[in-house]
Amino acid sequence: MAETYIVETSIRQSIMKNGFPEKIVRLPFRPVYQSCKAHGTSLTTVLKNLEKEKVFGKIAGNHIEFRSEKMLHHHSEKTPEANPAVDFMGTPGTAQGNLMETARRYMENMTPEQKAEIQKKVDTMSDEEKKNILQMLSQQFKPN
Repeated sequence: MAETYIVETSIRQSIMKNGFPEKIVRLPFRPVYQSCKAHGTSLTTVLKNLEKEKVFGKIAGNHIEFRSEKMLHHHSEKTPEANPAVDFMGTPGTAQGNLMETARRYMENMTPEQKAEIQKKVDTMSDEEKKNILQMLSQQFKPN
């Protein structure tokens, strides 16, 4: 619990410093993920705990976007095509097929350089890191 609190506090301080809650703040995914790993907690747990404080985090490419409740509702009218961010946190009842379709649409909008960057990141990940990401995703998309 204390380790999770350390990561949550760090995220809150970072986003507040960058204009949250009036602005949507993006933090790089990898350092946040590595901080969770280093403190023995999961990114899923940290994001769920932050949601209880009305801090909504969503993985968008190689960033995590943090929005306040006000910003969440303000931007909710956007279509998925206008905001191609892949929401790996999902919503209740999200099927894995929807994830695959969303990922496919997202990748169609990526430049070859962005695709190469993702491939490079995946290639440099350890087997443990790949396993942890797959485990996190499978936990998010379990049937209710």
